[in-house]
Amino acid sequence: MTRTDRERLGDLRTAVTALYRSNRQQGYAAWCDREYDFVCPSPGTYPFQWFWDSCLHAIVLSRLDPDAAATELRTLLANQHPDGFVSHVTFWQREEREGELAAYLIDWRTPWLTDSMQPPILAEAVAAVAWRGAGDSFLRELLPAVRAYYDWCQRVRDPDGDGLIVVLEPHETGMDQSPTFDAYLGVEDATSEGFATAWRALAKAHAAVGRDPQEMVDLDRFVVADLLVNTLYAENQRILAELLAESGDETGASELRRRAAKTAATLLERCWEETGGEFHGLAGRRGEMLPGGTVAGLVPLLLEGLPESAAERLVARVQAPDQFATPFPVPSVARSHPAYRPEAVGKALWRGPTWINTNWYVARGLRRRGCADLARAIEDASLALVQRSGFREYYNPESGTGYGARNFAWSALVLEMFAGRVEGDVLA
Repeated sequence: MTRTDRERLGDLRTAVTALYRSNRQQGYAAWCDREYDFVCPSPGTYPFQWFWDSCLHAIVLSRLDPDAAATELRTLLANQHPDGFVSHVTFWQREEREGELAAYLIDWRTPWLTDSMQPPILAEAVAAVAWRGAGDSFLRELLPAVRAYYDWCQRVRDPDGDGLIVVLEPHETGMDQSPTFDAYLGVEDATSEGFATAWRALAKAHAAVGRDPQEMVDLDRFVVADLLVNTLYAENQRILAELLAESGDETGASELRRRAAKTAATLLERCWEETGGEFHGLAGRRGEMLPGGTVAGLVPLLLEGLPESAAERLVARVQAPDQFATPFPVPSVARSHPAYRPEAVGKALWRGPTWINTNWYVARGLRRRGCADLARAIEDASLALVQRSGFREYYNPESGTGYGARNFAWSALVLEMFAGRVEGDVLA
């Protein structure tokens, strides 16, 4: 007997609830005199709290337990730096897990907090939690911290004031070893160790200038206006404007609307390449286009003001068999790209396999362009991946085999995709 969508949704809720219960980390950190309570990405591989993972976990949790979702974000923001910056990893229980640290290529701001950012998706996480049950009091509590974070992004990471923020190392994009960065970063061997060697050279150069943000930008060793980062920056500034308006701060809302529009307009002006019909990230202070052919180039389907002609060309790339139309879409690298590897390649990430979080963003963008059937196909494929291989870190886009960390919490975004469709509660 064929199960109804609501029955399948019920099964999925049960599975995600169990996953998040098993990944939950709770305790007390003496180093900051705070209790912590969050869902880690994977207890065996990533037991700490990552910025964009935690935001995605909060979005999923907002459907299951708004109070737990609110606690997730309070924990994330508990150690926000005085300048508004939020570290991409908080090592709450570092003293218990020193062995894991050797696997991470990171720079430290303190012994427990990193000195790197991640894709700025805080506003949409706060919005989901507030709108699904945490309410106005939660919003009033967190809005100052959220606004301070996006003000930090603008003040510290938009050096030329064009609306695009820059990342200063590839990890800050969340797509660590994407082939987009190979030549610019100086990767000579497309393996995890080859990437690590190139990163260490970059880290050494940045350490020589004391990791001062402006001096790292002036050094011009790795300065990238990344597509995924800036598309999500535009989207989240727009959402923050809505939150500020809801709180009665119309002046702040107007400012964030203006900033969101500027980011989107600059992406369209500087990153769209008409001949090839795709978006590109920009490298260096001169803003030279990086190679394309990755899933990051599809995420601008989310952008407000995206011309119809550009949207059509992106949709065509999603549908093209030599690009992103694999049996289990959306691969992180197009099939025609010379770096495309559908299987796991050591610990080198984002070089072909499908990831559930980018599927979620691409499907959202497709729905905004009126391509509901294509979005549904990606959502169905995402659910099929989880049903076939469990909640894995990433998946083979040809066979559906799961790779990387097991019990990987953001892959539970399949619940967000499916519940939004069944219940009509889709994030704007």
